[in-house]
Amino acid sequence: MTVLVGLLIAVAILFAAYVSWRIYFLRDPDRAPAAAAGILAPADGYVLYMRDIAAGQVPVATKKKTDIKLSEVQDESFAGQDGLLIGIFMTPFSVHVNRAPIAGTVDSRVHFRAGPNLSMVRPLYEIFVTGRPTTEDHLFQKKNERLTTGIKTDRGTVFIVQIADSWIDRIVSWAAPGDPIGRGERIGMIRFGSQCDVFIPKAMLSDVTIEKGQYVYAGQTSLAAAKQS
Repeated sequence: MTVLVGLLIAVAILFAAYVSWRIYFLRDPDRAPAAAAGILAPADGYVLYMRDIAAGQVPVATKKKTDIKLSEVQDESFAGQDGLLIGIFMTPFSVHVNRAPIAGTVDSRVHFRAGPNLSMVRPLYEIFVTGRPTTEDHLFQKKNERLTTGIKTDRGTVFIVQIADSWIDRIVSWAAPGDPIGRGERIGMIRFGSQCDVFIPKAMLSDVTIEKGQYVYAGQTSLAAAKQS
């Protein structure tokens, strides 16, 4: 009888811990932008890389010297524009709700359901050991599920690329084509480990205000100063 009571207590403790973790993981705090006119981070996490993209070039993320083409960014609004691709690695402790970097209209939403996802254990290990991801040569972006949302403005289209991990439930999107979207407004979330990239046309950028390895906050941290009209 004592053993049974002990087992029931253990199960109750584990269930309570799971519920508490899930509530913590799905938290959605209110956020206020730190800069009045900056281009905001779409996700919480560490800045993995910042890639200059030449006009006419398809934005890519490079993992182990392999170009991972974000082909969904090829559209009329991108043609002839230089841009900047920023990758943000979201940890299990990050808020996983994603937000719009700028105000505009949702122009596109493309969902890629890939084959077997590759684990993101290595960057998580690096964070636990060193405090931040130290390398960029991870393969999870090559095959994992992703969802790309384009937000159109009069200076071009910003693309937010949600990239899932192998342990996720699913990528969630709350922004549909044609929807007006406010700066810092919630656009979706990725459940559990993930990455979020953002492509910003250079026509929008003044000065980049973050650096590689920095931890940023969705809808709050300014990635770059926006050019004034």
